[in-house]
Amino acid sequence: MTSSAIPGFWMFVVVASTAVVGAGELPAQLQKRAEQGDLSCQLELAERYYLGDGFPRDSAKSAHWFQKAADQGSAKAQCNLGVLYKAGEGVPQNQAKAVDLMRQAAQQGHAQAQYNLGIYYVRGEGVPVDYGQALVWLRKSADQGYAPAMCDLGICYENGEGVKQDFKEAVRWVRKSAELGWAMGEYQLAFYYYHGAGIPKDMEKAAEWSRKAMKKGYPQAFGLDQAIQYELNQGSVEKGQKRK
Repeated sequence: MTSSAIPGFWMFVVVASTAVVGAGELPAQLQKRAEQGDLSCQLELAERYYLGDGFPRDSAKSAHWFQKAADQGSAKAQCNLGVLYKAGEGVPQNQAKAVDLMRQAAQQGHAQAQYNLGIYYVRGEGVPVDYGQALVWLRKSADQGYAPAMCDLGICYENGEGVKQDFKEAVRWVRKSAELGWAMGEYQLAFYYYHGAGIPKDMEKAAEWSRKAMKKGYPQAFGLDQAIQYELNQGSVEKGQKRK
C-alpha cells in the first residue's frame, strides 16, 4: 500500500525581508543601498523584483540581486537562487548550479534548502539518486520543524525508501507535519487512519483530517473523503440493521 510518491516542493522563499529600510523606502533609495552592499536591501530588492512589488516583475534582476546576496553568504539568497537555476527562471537552467547553491544553503542550516536538497537526491535531479543522502537532509530539515520535510520523511518510512519500512514511524512524522497545518500531512494522516496503517483504523479521525486537507484545497483529499464518508454511511446502516 502506497499513498503517494514524494512530490517535492521547491518553494520560493518570499517571506518578508528584515531589511532596515522598511516598507516605505523609495525604490531608488532601496536600489542605492543595495548597490552599496547592504545585504538586507539586496534581499529585499531581489524579492521585490521577483514579486513585482514596487518594481516591474523581472526574474533576471531578481536573480542578479539574489546572486549579490548569495556572494555575501546569505543562505536565504543561495536557496532562492538555486530555485531559479533549477527552473531556468531569470537565469539559464542549470541543475548542477542549483544543487551547488542549495547545498551551500543547506550546510548553513537553512531548513528549506535542506529539504530541497533531500528531494533532489530522491528524484536524482542534478545528483544521482541516493536515498541515504536524501534521508540525511530531510531529517535535518524535519528536526528544525519544517513541515514539508516531516511529511516526506514519513513517506520515506511508509515506502521503505532509504530506511526499513516502518508505518509507525511514518505516522509519527506525518502527524507532526499535519499538526503544523501542512495539507499534505493532513491528507496522509487521514489516509493512514482510513487504512489502519501504523495506527488503529478510525473513520471518524480519518474524516477529521481529510476535511482539514480539503479546506486547504489538497486535491487527493476530496477522493479520500468520499471513500471515508461511504465507509461511515455503511457503518451507520449496519448499526441500524442490528438494532432492528
